[in-house]
Amino acid sequence: MSIALVTNGFFLNDKTEEIRRLLADGFSSHGVRPIQLRNSELYADVTERLAGVDTVLFWDKDVLLARRIEAIGKKVINCSAALELCDHKGKSAVALANAGIDMPKTIVAPFTYQNIGYTSLDFLSEVTKALDFPIVVKECHGSFGQQVYLAKDYGELCRIVTKTAARPIIFQQYIECGSSDLRLQVVGDRVVAAVKRTSQNGDFRANATLGGIMTDYKPTADEIELALAAARAVKAEIAGVDILPGDKPLLCEVNANAHFKRLMDATGVDVASIIAEYVIDRV
Repeated sequence: MSIALVTNGFFLNDKTEEIRRLLADGFSSHGVRPIQLRNSELYADVTERLAGVDTVLFWDKDVLLARRIEAIGKKVINCSAALELCDHKGKSAVALANAGIDMPKTIVAPFTYQNIGYTSLDFLSEVTKALDFPIVVKECHGSFGQQVYLAKDYGELCRIVTKTAARPIIFQQYIECGSSDLRLQVVGDRVVAAVKRTSQNGDFRANATLGGIMTDYKPTADEIELALAAARAVKAEIAGVDILPGDKPLLCEVNANAHFKRLMDATGVDVASIIAEYVIDRV
């Protein structure tokens, strides 16, 4: 059995390296030593570098590399389709809506060219007809709660859209849930751990990176069902699924390469070991 763990060779910080070490240790706990590779090491000779490898745990957003690895017959977890959908909030919103996933009303902004941007903001009048203020604006590419904004009125909405320039964005209905949300960790067909994230500074975003705290949480049957259905809709075998709690839980987003260290700390669940076991079972 030979498993490769692929991570990014350029986005290197304490958090990303900690996840890489946790995953490697997770495999070691099951008697497997993964071949650790950076995406920057694979471009010239994918076939040669992965010769003899059965399965790749792909902990990166390099969609094109994942596709190249799949093209030479290797099993990739998560697959390139899941990585592409989860890394683009517009694409994931369309896939989730098509699958009938319950989520806040979402509008994908019209496409414009990067060198042109939005030469007119008249289209925002249609957005405000469909959504009441405040309106959540999300850049389609972003992590850790960054590139997410809250427009309280039309003037602020125009300023936010102008600021994002030609970067793709979506608009979403704002759901009041007490500056809290839920993160459910999906591995295969199970929710293996869950936390409640609560903002401590009044920010509408509850991400831990922005100062939110995590506490162990027991999800309801409806929340578990929603998380599993959402992960399936974007083809993700391993995912951190964010849910807005309420009488009827709503999906916020699905993350294919979610950081899980603080979730592990809050719940005591060895997520890295569970992920490793899941990958090993699929070799």
